[in-house]
Amino acid sequence: MRPIDATIIDTLRRTGPCRLDDVVTSLSIFSWGEVFDAVDRLSRDGRVVLSQISYSTYQLSLVPQSHASSTSIQMGQLPVNMARPQAAS
Repeated sequence: MRPIDATIIDTLRRTGPCRLDDVVTSLSIFSWGEVFDAVDRLSRDGRVVLSQISYSTYQLSLVPQSHASSTSIQMGQLPVNMARPQAAS
């Protein structure tokens, strides 16, 4: 995990869901673009959820651990400990 990813996840664990703008402001050691790129990556990985709460306001929250595995499966990615089925011969 990249340092910025870990920082965003740690921030959300401490604060709970918060506005994307607040995350950007609290992580002033990173640029807005770096935070946005990390949020995009974490969202695609199923580790965070980005929700639009008004016209130009977005909320960022952690995906509960119990949902993280099922999100990966729904997106077509199997957890490491699950084997893909073999094609019938």
